[in-house]
Amino acid sequence: MAGAKNKGVLLRGVKGLPIQVPGEILKCQADLGPTATLVWINLVAFSQLGQAFRINSLARQMGLPKREVSQALALLADRGWINDEGLEIRLTVQAEAESLDPVQEEVAAAAEPLVNGESDAYEWLVSYISARITVPTPEEQRKLLYWMQSKSLSHEVIAVAIEEMCASAAHPSFPYLEGILRNWHGVGIRTYNDLLENPYLAKVLAPIAGGKDVNSAEKRWREVFPDEFD
Repeated sequence: MAGAKNKGVLLRGVKGLPIQVPGEILKCQADLGPTATLVWINLVAFSQLGQAFRINSLARQMGLPKREVSQALALLADRGWINDEGLEIRLTVQAEAESLDPVQEEVAAAAEPLVNGESDAYEWLVSYISARITVPTPEEQRKLLYWMQSKSLSHEVIAVAIEEMCASAAHPSFPYLEGILRNWHGVGIRTYNDLLENPYLAKVLAPIAGGKDVNSAEKRWREVFPDEFD
């Protein structure tokens, strides 16, 4: 066993496996996340076995809510792993060099000059997360800029994600925040109104979208974004 600890454990294959998975998906699974990766592998299995894809069946097979599978499909489409062509879904393989590299995109985003409005929004966002959580590190500030510029998420959306994290996580962290942003981006969220139209995504905004009585969450957003409630 001592040798196994140093060299790893040898895995013996299963004979007769009909499914072949390209190595690129394994190299990119950290970026895609486990759900989207497994959804894509299931799609590969359907295609190789000649079976039709039904989202309800896949959700039951994976033991996931249909909404999570839909979000994973949207993320895969956004990252170029699938192309929805109407009557069929075409699977594609993204080479490791062609897959999204968050670090490179963050550096590129940081190198782009900000116009006045973007600069004000970015500075406001840095101040907001500093007040709600902690002062972001230079790397985290680059990531905030990456989500605003490269991913086109408004500073309001990121601020709501910060509140969602504070309400959901016992120990808020920047990776947790990015997980929320990645999920929202995958289903097409870009603006504050997008979130209000999809209240199931953010429990801190559900009372506002539902038109219920003013509560602490709504009071906070009336103070932060007064123009949204005119």
